[in-house]
Amino acid sequence: MNKLFDAVYNNDTTEALKLLNSGENFNIKEPNGITLLHVAAKMGMVEVTELLLSKGIPVDILTLDNVTPLHLTAARQKPATFSLLIKKGANFRLKESDGWTPLHWAAYRGCEPIVTELLELGADLNEKDNDGWTPLHIASQQGHASVVKRLLNKGADSFVTNHVGQTPKDLAVLQDRREVILLLTQTGGN
Repeated sequence: MNKLFDAVYNNDTTEALKLLNSGENFNIKEPNGITLLHVAAKMGMVEVTELLLSKGIPVDILTLDNVTPLHLTAARQKPATFSLLIKKGANFRLKESDGWTPLHWAAYRGCEPIVTELLELGADLNEKDNDGWTPLHIASQQGHASVVKRLLNKGADSFVTNHVGQTPKDLAVLQDRREVILLLTQTGGN
């Protein structure tokens, strides 16, 4: 696309900062709406992300699928960049086109630091995506016991069903996630 995009995609912070500071065009998008900020954030490039934000790129800039840089940091398990975006005012309640929030992504990846930060910020534990899946459904299916435990301790509904009637425990059983099954059983999960 251009030298700056290449540097960011290659996770070359030094080259990206040099190009940004020399006036390279940073207001470019891929056809799907991905911007340099999206890429820098998902790569965990804290300095580049901060510089792009200082140049006026909106912290919650959306792709065509309503994906924000914050979604990508949660999906790619980049807690430092995630925290920077939050500090700069990113909205952790925004949903992608499929209904996923950053908490859904952090639960999917088992990224406990981001899950913890989102819970401290007041993220909705029982937020459903377009298929009725909550972060607890996702963490249970993936077998992320520490995230399941954290969600349950914060009050996540273990009896909630998705659009086909499955509870988080049902999904854990289907995937033979024994530690998660035990946690959900101990908390009375259906």
